[in-house]
Amino acid sequence: MLLLILAVILSLEADFVQTKSSALMSEPQVATGHMSYRAPDYMLWAYETPEAMRWEIDGQKSNVNPQVQKLLRMIMRSIAGEATDDPALQKESKKLFSDIRITMDERNEVARRVEMTEKNGDMTIIEFTNVHKQ
Repeated sequence: MLLLILAVILSLEADFVQTKSSALMSEPQVATGHMSYRAPDYMLWAYETPEAMRWEIDGQKSNVNPQVQKLLRMIMRSIAGEATDDPALQKESKKLFSDIRITMDERNEVARRVEMTEKNGDMTIIEFTNVHKQ
């Protein structure tokens, strides 16, 4: 779920399609939703299908468990322009994933596609569309 951002961004909005594949599932699970970021520390990750669910961080307030909160804070750090090669960020991502591949949209300098492989081999692909940034 890391959005690699090359320039400082005040706000970012995007729709997404998230596909999760696992050896334990006969078919991949597909979810759609919308994400919003506002500097310096607001993030909303809202699933619309197959079931509505909202993950939100606003400063120190959050409605998610600590593991999801770490993931959202990693995304916020990357959007805020902090280097993705930051040792603390790398350490956190290595705890969760064995591999992360990011395909950039060079035109607007944001991630177009993120592929994350978990330590157990499960894979999540997130594709972003309708990206608007300030």
